Amino acid sequence: MRVQIPSRPKRKLGQNFLHDENVIDKIIRFIQPSPSDYFFEIGGGTGALTHPLASRVKKLIVAEIDPDLIPYLSAVPSVTVLKEDVRKVSICELPESKSWRIIGNLPYYISSSILTALLEQRDCIQDMTLMFQEEVAMRIIAPPSDSEYGMLSVLAQYYCTVQRGFRISRNSFSPKPDIESRIIRLVPRPGKRLPYEQYAAFLSDAFSQRRKKLRNNLLRTIEIAADRLDLIFAELQISADARAENLSADQFDALYSRLKP
Repeated sequence: MRVQIPSRPKRKLGQNFLHDENVIDKIIRFIQPSPSDYFFEIGGGTGALTHPLASRVKKLIVAEIDPDLIPYLSAVPSVTVLKEDVRKVSICELPESKSWRIIGNLPYYISSSILTALLEQRDCIQDMTLMFQEEVAMRIIAPPSDSEYGMLSVLAQYYCTVQRGFRISRNSFSPKPDIESRIIRLVPRPGKRLPYEQYAAFLSDAFSQRRKKLRNNLLRTIEIAADRLDLIFAELQISADARAENLSADQFDALYSRLKP
């Protein structure tokens, strides 16, 4: 299938259309769709991934915010198209399935906010195969104490297991972006996790000033006596000199549970 590219991609929507058929085939192989799968695609564009995916799965819903692209997607057989910003879609209220597989070439300028919106709805998501700009991808997969490790890393790694996928050249897109991209797969972790809003707010406090010690950030942002915080740090074997970037997602879980039972 030759991928169609609109004559005037919209810069304000961050449109960079994937057109490399070898890369498209590689993505499909990485996803490994099956005839029983329910898929939700983010930003279908002109259908570069929609076309090969639709014939391989049981159900495919595509969210596309650009009305000029709806005709491309509506022409794909057996596909339901939503003209909607994915961040406003309640995936858990979609018909037929409560275990959706998510795929998407995310607009670079809102990729982080899309990911956090999906993490909030993880209970009805089986997995997510998402394309990010390389810089954001490296932040998501970065380990503790890495220079790229931050709040987004903790959120992604706490709520999901993260599989580092492959890099995609900027030459695979039209118009050609200034940066490289990378595919990542995220699979929601089983078992009970802390509520998203509370946990995210706690992490925001912890990372509020990255260069400062975590202890000082917490003393400044939450109501707790210094001696009690020091005792909790000692019990959890967290150094008094640690910065937020030094703690793993599970260490933050343990710390949150002690500070806000």
